[in-house]
Amino acid sequence: MKIINLRSSALFGTAVILSSLFAIVVSSVSAQEDEVWQMEENYWKYVKAGDAEKYRSLWNDEFVGWPCSMSHPARKANIGDWVVRIRDEKIQVSYDLNREAVQYFGDVAVVHYTTPIIYRLSDGTVTGEGQLLKFTHTWKKFGDQWQIITGMCAAANPVVRVRR
Repeated sequence: MKIINLRSSALFGTAVILSSLFAIVVSSVSAQEDEVWQMEENYWKYVKAGDAEKYRSLWNDEFVGWPCSMSHPARKANIGDWVVRIRDEKIQVSYDLNREAVQYFGDVAVVHYTTPIIYRLSDGTVTGEGQLLKFTHTWKKFGDQWQIITGMCAAANPVVRVRR
């Protein structure tokens, strides 16, 4: 009887320890996801405010990526031009971020999300309604600062290809 009780106690103790370790790991991953997700929130907060300086601070100097509005990849030197336009032309921007996935690879995080981007121009024109965009940003942690090292934006609806 004592042997069974000791085994049961040992199994129970092992289960408690393993579940505690699992909770710590899950909590750590969740905290990491929240940390890099906050950087995405900051990105859009700076866009909406037209704060090109803070927006550009999110990008690594070696960045290359493919913005939605460009027909070719861009580097950091041009990445904030649209935010300057938002500020200078007093364009109102609204968005609604929807997390799709976050994956970590050590000090690198790949973030995927969708959002509409609606622009209200100073003359009353509204663009972007009914259009959903998908984003991928790859963030790398340099010391204690996350920066975007690459990314891409495209229409969220997949391209339909005809099979032959």
